Amino acid sequence: MFKRLLPVAGILGLLSIALAGSAAAGGGGGFGGPGLFKFSDWSANANFVDPTTGNQFGSVFVDRGMLSFKLKHTPGAPVIEEPGTVLNVFEPTAAGGEVGCWIVPDSAFVIATDLSGATLNIHATAGMQCPGFFVGPATGGRPALQSALGFDGGGGGGGPTVITDITVNLTWTGSGAMWSTQQSFISKCQTYVATSQGTFDYEFSTATGTLDDVTATDPLAQVAHSTQTSNANSTISSACNPFGF
Repeated sequence: MFKRLLPVAGILGLLSIALAGSAAAGGGGGFGGPGLFKFSDWSANANFVDPTTGNQFGSVFVDRGMLSFKLKHTPGAPVIEEPGTVLNVFEPTAAGGEVGCWIVPDSAFVIATDLSGATLNIHATAGMQCPGFFVGPATGGRPALQSALGFDGGGGGGGPTVITDITVNLTWTGSGAMWSTQQSFISKCQTYVATSQGTFDYEFSTATGTLDDVTATDPLAQVAHSTQTSNANSTISSACNPFGF
């Protein structure tokens, strides 16, 4: 459910997938509308492993930008789109795992503009739970540029047990070396054409802190910043946009 960032040789391909899924997304006319759209996204992730057994005991992904959620128990469109900061947590168990998704205050997640570090301090409660399944990068088609880091979607629907309450206090300390990728591309579907430019910057970090009462460290965590500017010629069809953004 969580993944490490690919080595730099794979970044261009990963960025292509992440950006193509959201080409011409935006406010105003909404997903697939004509015009110029701009996005900015900040994120951090960490995967914690027991140093004695080598077993994973928790993963954290936090993302700030225009977020996308698929309503639970509702087939097809529409998808909820809203700006904010989302926290996703995964904890493996013998039964398969537990997941949690919350919309948290922006102030809970502080990230340096140069990606040299970040902090997350939050007691996430049931009243903050996400309105639906988080539509992450691997799902495609989300309206805004959600980070290519970390989380591939929101749990639920007969899958892992849902976590409703958790306290997370983490600090990311950067390595001092930032990767930066720039890309220009064209996305087409039927008569719809979007010309886009995007950036993806990230820095490896050491994440330390606590998940509830468990002390955790990840020497291979990451913090990231993504941007995208897209110019679309027309409104996308429902056949090209089954999510219904």
